[in-house]
Amino acid sequence: MSTMPPQRRPARTDPDLRLIGLFALALMLAAAIAGTLWTRILSGRSHMQNGGEVIGATFAPVDDGVVVVDSVRADGAARRGGLLVGDVIEAVGNTPIPSVDAADRAFMGQRLDIRVRRGKREIDLHLDATGDDARGQQDPADRG
Repeated sequence: MSTMPPQRRPARTDPDLRLIGLFALALMLAAAIAGTLWTRILSGRSHMQNGGEVIGATFAPVDDGVVVVDSVRADGAARRGGLLVGDVIEAVGNTPIPSVDAADRAFMGQRLDIRVRRGKREIDLHLDATGDDARGQQDPADRG
């Protein structure tokens, strides 16, 4: 008896099976690339800014035709311009703001004159979202 272990023969691969595996791999790679491209296309659409994102604020409806500032981002033009949470948006420029959608459209501008109601006072604010004016401005003459 021989003490040498039996030698193994190399495993044979069926050429058709190998071809199917390569095809499946190519199909998975194509699906991954298509998924990545589709995700980028969709995320590009979802990152379209509304007016609130431009100035760094969000708005909420309170009553019919009344829009209030819901949040103000610490580093946004809204904060620099003096906009506060709870301010009621009366008008942007000379245009009244009856809804959140109207506010988002109106706030797409880079430089805005805004009239807000804060308590019983009406205050004029100037927001500059261009980066030229790092402060924003609040009109010192409010209509108390």
